[in-house]
Amino acid sequence: MSTVFSFIKHPMVNLLEQSSRLITGLDKAIALYFDTTTNSIQCKGISKNNLIEDYFIDDLTETKKLRQRKPEHKWMSADNLPFETIQINKREKTLFDETDNVILSLGFTNNIDKKTDLLFLYLNHNKGNFGLSNSNNSLSTSEKAIIGSMAYNSLKLIHKQQIKDSETLKQINSRFISLQKENETLKKEIISLKENYLGSIIEMCNNHLEKISSQYGVKFVLSHDAIEKLQNFYGNIDDLKIIITKSAEIAINLNFGHTDGQITLKAWDLDFDSNKESKNKQYSRINVNERDLKTLQLLDKLENAARSVLNKNQSLTGENVGNACPTPISAPAITDALKNHHKKVIKLMTNYPDKWQLIRNEFRPVKNILQNSNVG
Repeated sequence: MSTVFSFIKHPMVNLLEQSSRLITGLDKAIALYFDTTTNSIQCKGISKNNLIEDYFIDDLTETKKLRQRKPEHKWMSADNLPFETIQINKREKTLFDETDNVILSLGFTNNIDKKTDLLFLYLNHNKGNFGLSNSNNSLSTSEKAIIGSMAYNSLKLIHKQQIKDSETLKQINSRFISLQKENETLKKEIISLKENYLGSIIEMCNNHLEKISSQYGVKFVLSHDAIEKLQNFYGNIDDLKIIITKSAEIAINLNFGHTDGQITLKAWDLDFDSNKESKNKQYSRINVNERDLKTLQLLDKLENAARSVLNKNQSLTGENVGNACPTPISAPAITDALKNHHKKVIKLMTNYPDKWQLIRNEFRPVKNILQNSNVG
């Protein structure tokens, strides 16, 4: 079964298919319409085998005249159509020739060239095909008028709905394409920001190593794998400087007597966890009890994450701070954690007014807790 929307096709082609299903007593149907894909007038037909075929237009001038008519329904005979090559006797038609008009012509406005697209329904003129009688008598003029009006109104409704659905899909696709472009632009901006951030990290490390090199009289350089490892560091910049310093000092000791004036720091020289011990000592200097330690660690984690966010020139939002944490967490999770620890947060912020200056003054979830408790 096709998964393509029916209105992807030209509206007149869709009407061809629908007419073969909806109209009883139909021998075949032909559509004459302007096609934007080929920028030309097309003529297609469908017969009882439901196969759509192309028709050759004999007289383009007469075809264009037909498309000038108003959108309506009208009964015609085959000799009036420019794509039918039927030989007829040239004579003046009379009232009795109405029985020859067995082709129902239906007109629909083409929204592109503003002319009329036409659908020709070749109907069997016997009443029995329409359930009007058991006889094979021909349809009367009044019966044709009723059948024509019913067929036209039914197919006009389908045509109108297809045009509406087609325009809706175009709007949806236009928005979808616009969102795709916006997404691609954001991806490029994020990549650019990340590259700039990583570049600044490496530059900062090299500058810091130059200072250490001047201090110890040994030239320090970073190996390729050390640079790759540093590009994955998203912690506090001050902590990174301490890590670089410790790594350089250890390297000096390990290379004593075996250096030619230059020491290359490798990836394994950079221990990102080496600063934990000094932080634990810092906790002991703060002198918090075990019950408050988790709250203190939460505040430290948010403070470090907030600094990382600012180092990337990002907004200090809950989402950005959460993503900058060692284990990323959502903004609602940060709010819930602060809410659960709010009494201890207030206590620690009050007891240590010089700590956590960034989140204390700039991070909205923490500021809200402090403002509600009148803690500066």
